[in-house]
Amino acid sequence: MVRIVIERHLKEGKREDLMPLLRELRAVAMHQSGYVTGETLASTGDPSIISVLSTWRSLEDWKAWEKSEPRIKIYGKIEALLVEKPKVSIYQVMATEEK
Repeated sequence: MVRIVIERHLKEGKREDLMPLLRELRAVAMHQSGYVTGETLASTGDPSIISVLSTWRSLEDWKAWEKSEPRIKIYGKIEALLVEKPKVSIYQVMATEEK
């Protein structure tokens, strides 16, 4: 499994515009092969920073989603709300512990 972290820096006052787009993006991603789960995180120190953490079965599944037409279409709407390009970090899951 891989975890993808996408950190976005929003233009001032655009947080409320972003949230419906992220929900739309996740709704589509849930039907994509290899999608496992996703979370949206808001920075406690800077309200303009919103990150999305998603889990994918494989790096190949993520890359297929990243290049998919539905994602690109929604991403275009999201991009207009950002100060800069998002930072995308990809992590291989090594271990998971649960209590």
